[in-house]
Amino acid sequence: MHYIAGRKGESEMQKWMEDRCNLDIDIIALPGWSDATSKISLLIGDETQRPDIIWWWNMEADYTKWVDAGLLVDVSPYMKKYTNMVDYYNSVDPGVMFYASGDNGIYRIPGDVAEPACETLWIRKDWLDNLGLAVPTTLDELDELKEIHGKQVEDYQKYLEEYNK
Repeated sequence: MHYIAGRKGESEMQKWMEDRCNLDIDIIALPGWSDATSKISLLIGDETQRPDIIWWWNMEADYTKWVDAGLLVDVSPYMKKYTNMVDYYNSVDPGVMFYASGDNGIYRIPGDVAEPACETLWIRKDWLDNLGLAVPTTLDELDELKEIHGKQVEDYQKYLEEYNK
């Protein structure tokens, strides 16, 4: 599993997935948008570092090469077993799941689905509470909150720079 610019430490979701599914998840942090495709290509090319699951974008030519080289698994047989996943995607857009390759295999599952929870702004209530702030109800209040958050991020980045010297 990959995250742009990195995720530090285990999340609650990661722990839950590891416990529930008997998995050991190692997250490989990508360097950022500009170098991510190069890093992914290098990981796929090295069988000692090749990830089991990957989230990627805008790599159609690479993806086709990976399928042709036999580096990816056809997930269509699993779809028969896990029909709730297929039903979900069909309820959103019936055409989205069936992105088959030349051999009619399905080697990828869509990641970005237009649904109410997709790309939504979330604000942590405990963070607001710690700052003594109310939940914003206007765009002006949200803009003020953005400035406060930006200042905190800036301060934290300065702290990390000093700490890592």
